[in-house]
Parts: sequence; C-alpha cells; structure tokens
Amino acid sequence: MILPKPTQFLVAAFLFAGFVQAAFADGITHGTFDISGTVYVTNPEATAVVTPAGTCPANTSCIFWQDGGGTTNGKVDISATGLPNGDIPVAIAGNEGANVASLQDPPDAVGSAISVPFMTFNNGGVTTTLTLTEILPGVFSSAECTSAPTVGQVCTLPGSPFNFVNDPPVPGQATMTWAFEGIGDAPGVTWLGNFTSQFGTPFQEEFGDLATNGYIDSTFSATMSLSGSPTPAPEPGTIVLLTVGIGSLLLFRRRAFRADSRQAF
Repeated sequence: MILPKPTQFLVAAFLFAGFVQAAFADGITHGTFDISGTVYVTNPEATAVVTPAGTCPANTSCIFWQDGGGTTNGKVDISATGLPNGDIPVAIAGNEGANVASLQDPPDAVGSAISVPFMTFNNGGVTTTLTLTEILPGVFSSAECTSAPTVGQVCTLPGSPFNFVNDPPVPGQATMTWAFEGIGDAPGVTWLGNFTSQFGTPFQEEFGDLATNGYIDSTFSATMSLSGSPTPAPEPGTIVLLTVGIGSLLLFRRRAFRADSRQAF
C-alpha cells in the first residue's frame, strides 16, 4: 500500500526524530555488567612501592588495575555475557572496555564518605561516569590472620576492605572479596561493585609476599550493579521528536487547507 504523500512525510519525520532520540540515549542507569582484569594491592611501606601497574607513594596503600591481558594500566575488560540488560547495551563490552581510577588511602579511606570519579567507558557511546562514594570495610575479624594455615579460616586485616577465606584443598588456596559503592550521573542512581580474586596459596602466604614485595596481585572478576529511579529530564532527542512531529503536523494541515481552498473555487 502506498501512503499519501503528506502521510509519508509525517511518518518519515517521526522515524527520523526517533532515530535522533536513540542517538542521545548514551547514559546507563540500571542493570548489571561484569568486568575482569588484574588488581594490585600495596602495603603502606616507608618508601614508594613500585608495581607493574603503578607506583604507590610512601606510607600509603594503593589499589591499581590492569586489563585482563595485564598490558594496559587503568583499564579493565567488560564481558558481553548477560548483556544487554536494563539499559546497559551489549556494545559496552570488550577488552579494555572501561577505564578505572587508581585508589589511594588516604584520602580514599575505607568506610569514609568520598567522591572519586571511578569508572568511565570506551565502547557503545556510553558517557556515564560511575563515582565511588565508599570503599566498604571488610566483614571478618583479624583473629586468624596470623594463625597457621588451615581450611576455613577467615581474615580481614584492621582497616582493610578485603575479606580473605582459606579454601580447600590442603595445603590450601584463598579467596579475596571486597565491595565498592557509589552513584551514577543521573539523580537517584546508585551502583554496587562486588569483586572476587583467587590465590593459589593460603592468605597467610599472601601476607608474607605483601610484606616482602610491598604488594600482592591477582586476576579478579566483579559484577557491577546499577539501580535507582533517575529523575526524568527532557532529552535533546525528545525535544527534536516533538518539534519535528508538530512541524510535520502543521505542514500536513496547511497542505490540506490549501487543497480544500482550491476545491472551493
């Protein structure tokens, strides 16, 4: 079926406006995605600690990041698994898909209110910045941190965000978990990052490496969860949609009026 020309113009105008509106949909506000890479955690030594991912100043503990290939500092990979969901597009995924800020403590104190631009994105036209507002404190005690290694022990060093568990089999391996939380760009949007790393030795041996080398490192994976009800705000695409739609309707009405006027004479 061939539509009348005025109708064709009106439909085309609305399709064009809808395309423009989609082009402006570059923020993420809800959904989940997974990241991975390598994390470096330093000890607060009296002198600067040099790691493959960066140098931490003296008397300061740092967290540095690398992509999964261990080649690029300050970047991590984003998995396409489970995407899209919420308003997070599959196009966000890829190697070195996100930029992640190095952290220092102080001023990024565990358990304190902070405001650090933490994560930005390189793919899919996503312009959102995830701001870190708290490094959550670890949940275990330090009672078993210096005990002889056995399966099932747990440990959080004083003032640390890291939760260690000694896993089977004997002689043991360890899991380290930690969590960050923050806000997105839009009002009301929050995010939570749950991180996990695996070590091939009990955590007591990792602490020995930390004391000897000044840092430990491991691959990690994390799930980033965004939630909230952002306050609606007029988008440029919405304005274009309304403007083009109304203009098209007026043009259609004008043509119809002229046609009726000619018929009257």
